[in-house]
Amino acid sequence: MVELRSGTAANLAFAVVLARLFRTSTYPKYKYRVWFCWRGAEEIGALGSNFHVTQARKSTILGERITDYLVNLNFDMLGSPNFKFGIYDGRTIRNNTPPSAIPGSVRISALFRDWFIRHELPWDFADIDGRGDYSSFLASGIAIGGLISGVDDIKSQEQRDRYDRLLGQGLGGLANVVHDPCYHKVCDTIQNINLFGYEKMVQAAAFVIESLARLPDLKSWLYPINEI
Repeated sequence: MVELRSGTAANLAFAVVLARLFRTSTYPKYKYRVWFCWRGAEEIGALGSNFHVTQARKSTILGERITDYLVNLNFDMLGSPNFKFGIYDGRTIRNNTPPSAIPGSVRISALFRDWFIRHELPWDFADIDGRGDYSSFLASGIAIGGLISGVDDIKSQEQRDRYDRLLGQGLGGLANVVHDPCYHKVCDTIQNINLFGYEKMVQAAAFVIESLARLPDLKSWLYPINEI
């Protein structure tokens, strides 16, 4: 349930909540269109997202062209039982990535980081290794960002102690144990989700979506001419 589906459920919740808010008279509409996408075959080469981006490159329909995309936010695993508050680090983007994608990705990383700092929560940067659905967007020069609660990587003693200190006794998890012991196993059920960690990750994601959507000139913020 953690792997893929925790992010899938969060995206669905965001879409439903925004749809309800936009039907009210008190919630201002976004200046930008937000697409919530669920793509298949990520585990065997990100086939779904690759196909989507390929079609967008070919499209001449306004709103569906690759040039109409400003940013891709990736929320895959958000509820790992031995969680970390992982933020994709724009500074780790590969050197062969189009330069246009880098400044905005770095800024999005900082936006997530600042939310965790402001709420006195621990956080860790996670390398952008090109394995996720975001990779096709990066290759097209699109800024990306996102969160990940940990996969089969191990929580260090330093992480455990830091999380325990900031979150409270017993909430730091287990040192020298993988973040998701049920990754790709039959035990990955709804009971495998850490609800506390999941809630914080969803809140951070919602904050960044709202923050980006309210920027008066998102394109200039993501693609500053003097930094590309």
